Amino acid sequence: MYQNYFFLNRLILEANTIIKDGVVSEIFSQEKGTLIIGCEKTGEEFFIEISVIPGNSYFTIKNKFNRAKKNTITFFEDASDQTVNSVAISNDDRIIKISLDKSELYFTIRGKFTNVFYLDENNVFLPFKSGSDDQFEIIKKDLLNKSYKSEWNDLKLTKDKDRNNLDELRKKYPIIGSDIIKEAKARLSNESSGEIGIINEILDEIRKSRVCVFIDDDSQEVNIGFENFRSLPFTEKKLFEDTIEALNFFLSKEYYYSAKKSRLKLIRYYLERELNKVSSKINNLKGVIERGSKEKEYNKFGNLLLTNISALKPGMKSINVIDFLNDGNEIEIKLDPKLTPQKNIDYYFDKSKAERIAFAKTNELFIKANKDFESLNKSINSLEEIDSVKQLDEMMNEYKIKPIAGKDQKENISEKFKHYLVEGKYNVFVGKDSKNNDLLTTKFAKQNDYWFHARSVSGSHVVLRVDNVKEPVPKNILKKAAALAAFHSKAKTAGIVPVAFTLKKYVVKKKGDPAGTVHLLREDVLLVKPEIPVGCEYIIDE
Repeated sequence: MYQNYFFLNRLILEANTIIKDGVVSEIFSQEKGTLIIGCEKTGEEFFIEISVIPGNSYFTIKNKFNRAKKNTITFFEDASDQTVNSVAISNDDRIIKISLDKSELYFTIRGKFTNVFYLDENNVFLPFKSGSDDQFEIIKKDLLNKSYKSEWNDLKLTKDKDRNNLDELRKKYPIIGSDIIKEAKARLSNESSGEIGIINEILDEIRKSRVCVFIDDDSQEVNIGFENFRSLPFTEKKLFEDTIEALNFFLSKEYYYSAKKSRLKLIRYYLERELNKVSSKINNLKGVIERGSKEKEYNKFGNLLLTNISALKPGMKSINVIDFLNDGNEIEIKLDPKLTPQKNIDYYFDKSKAERIAFAKTNELFIKANKDFESLNKSINSLEEIDSVKQLDEMMNEYKIKPIAGKDQKENISEKFKHYLVEGKYNVFVGKDSKNNDLLTTKFAKQNDYWFHARSVSGSHVVLRVDNVKEPVPKNILKKAAALAAFHSKAKTAGIVPVAFTLKKYVVKKKGDPAGTVHLLREDVLLVKPEIPVGCEYIIDE
């Protein structure tokens, strides 16, 4: 609902009283997809926060915001020290316009094209989020051709002019939006005023009634609407007179639920994976225990050979002796023709000792594995009872589960690949098959990322993400990425493997090439041992 046109309409009416006459002090971003506009008014600070993330775009105002000392980017510097004259909304679109002394800011909600634009007095048009210049020119003309107002859009539907059908109404008035249509359908069976009357009733409520946050603890979801809405599930309702206060509460609650869900998903995935590993281990150990130890058999062979040492000759592959330690029957004992008679005897006594130690160790491992199984099961069962993100973070620390830091929502494609974190800083992605290799190399990898592949054998494409091109990647990191490429290849069992590496911009795929096939315009080679190197951690995406 917070992206609905009429919700935004009400929001900017309240925002206008706060923002108008404020002086812009800074405009910056420290989190991808979010723009912060710092302002001062009568000695007080406030911050406009705009998210351009598709599906989670919003406009709100906060009293406090701590700008980070590092990793922040300043935008639209010319807007500094300009006064806000007004905040308005387009008559027919989800576009919020902030008018300054000498420039304008536009916040456009348009799915994946959601963005913020800055237009100065010299007609220079700058985007917050990058894209096509040709597309921006079209958007600029569209924005300038629209009408804006800082008042309520009093859309009144009448039976004489408008069709008495909700779907038809939405086609005729796109700004009504799906949320209002959904609410109207929820009321339709219990209302006698018809579709037109219901829509008018809802629009009037959006304008005048209290804002309500609908909290559903059962599904761990939160929605925002108005106090008489019937279409939103809830176990608790929280009412607000102030739209901005309600929106900030909603965003905070939604973030909490989202953080909790992502952590639960990550922990559950890890625990269930470990549980499967332990279960498999238990079954294997149980099989070894049930088969029993060969300690006594090897000890018997050693004693029988010792008794018959005079009959043992170098080069013998086996010997038949009487088993006087058991049933008196003749048995055959295999020998190593390369060993002396005494060495063959020692071999069986050593095997007997090794079997005793190994069988004792197997029993210890079996007991420990069962304890681990019970502990993991207990942890999985306890997840439903945890109601705190802090507790989940503590559990993640306990099991050393690391989330992906700063994950870009536009890069969900990364979830399709194996992901390693090297020395807590460098992200390495590994293809899973030929088609997946193509996706990794041609769609996901950036031009200045490093690309690796074991030479002359089939294997995964491996990409080392370079987040800062000005910071050189240490050679030991390149070697570790190369070791991963060797490990994820047909040369996995070799001692040393040559691995080709280059920047992604020198990797090309020609039309008609089979899946997974590429050509290198230039390359270097590293000789590495196939392994998952020390300091390299497998990451499970949130």
